[in-house]
Amino acid sequence: MIALICQWVGIFLIFGGTFFFITATIGIIRMPDAYNRGHVAGKGDSPGFLLCLLGAWIYWMTINPYESLKILIIMLFMLFANPIAIHAILRLCHRTGVAPCEGTTEHDITASGKQEA
Repeated sequence: MIALICQWVGIFLIFGGTFFFITATIGIIRMPDAYNRGHVAGKGDSPGFLLCLLGAWIYWMTINPYESLKILIIMLFMLFANPIAIHAILRLCHRTGVAPCEGTTEHDITASGKQEA
């Protein structure tokens, strides 16, 4: 009985993660420039994959508990890798001169941490 409940909870979490992936994809399509698209991708994909992997972990715990530890390791890696990758891509866009959409205000920060006038 407990295994059946855990499997249903896992399926529910996977569908929740899929919802985040779908909404992030719609947001990526609708955003006007690379910076906004990167922001949406980072904010939508992080909870999406965490919920999907959490659901897979709970579901897999009922089948093979020892093998499910691999999913936890993947979750830990992706928790740090996704935001760092998005930041690196958007920083490269900024350094190579990719222009933001019209009406975007920029606040340049110098190396010392103070804002330029």
